[in-house]
Amino acid sequence: MAVNGDVILVGPGTWNATVSYRGRSITIQSTDGPETTFITPDPNRSCVVINSGEAAVLDGFTVTGGTGMPYLGSFAGGGIYIESSDPIIRNCIITGNTSDFGGGMHIALGSPTIENCVFIENTSVSNGGGVRIHDNSFPTFRECEFRLNHTEDFGGGIAYGNDSTGIHEDCIYESNTANIRGGAIYLGCSCSAANVSGSEFCNSLPDHIVGGWNDLGNNDMCPVCGDDINADGTVGVDDLLRVIQAWGNCVCIEDINGDTLVNVDDLLRVIQSWGSCPG
Repeated sequence: MAVNGDVILVGPGTWNATVSYRGRSITIQSTDGPETTFITPDPNRSCVVINSGEAAVLDGFTVTGGTGMPYLGSFAGGGIYIESSDPIIRNCIITGNTSDFGGGMHIALGSPTIENCVFIENTSVSNGGGVRIHDNSFPTFRECEFRLNHTEDFGGGIAYGNDSTGIHEDCIYESNTANIRGGAIYLGCSCSAANVSGSEFCNSLPDHIVGGWNDLGNNDMCPVCGDDINADGTVGVDDLLRVIQAWGNCVCIEDINGDTLVNVDDLLRVIQSWGSCPG
């Protein structure tokens, strides 16, 4: 049985069971990288579970096919479920996972470091198609890619819940989408913050970032047309009517400025952006 400090090397192939560290601070590392080494979960589970205070390391796997662990009456963390732990996740591809919260990864009460990982084509019903961060968590994302993740709610790439702050260094956010707000990153509470530097944002729908984030410099953002509510490439009458129809308290895409109230401020945003969206 592995003990703290052990390094487990895994050759090419597919590990057809949920990987649970069970409180052991060990390293699980592939010998040939994520292109040839896969983790798929037990039925109705996350692929990887790190939730007992471990200083664990996961290095060099494709993590796919997970649906999450029970969390506050829902399921969370389809690919990787992290709670009350501070692991290092590096050189991994997290893809094709789904859950209620955090399709690719869910972080609660943890401060993980995620390095050189790709989150691609993960989905969630609620917050965080790629990743959800919640409940006094302080992750670091370094040289990661978020591509083609989607949520039916908020935060296609990443969604922040309560009382959490993240570091995002030299990451790429490409074609992440949310049905409501925050295509790339969504911060739903003033009690949370994202510190972003050296990162690229492009083709997010309906917008790149919503909420209290800190621009630490060297970020590059493609033009985005967040006022084009129906996503037809033009801000016009249809968008204006959508705002009027949703008038009042609303957590919805018509709430363009993200203050949970559809009112004259959102109407003016549509009027000011009238015409074709920037190409």
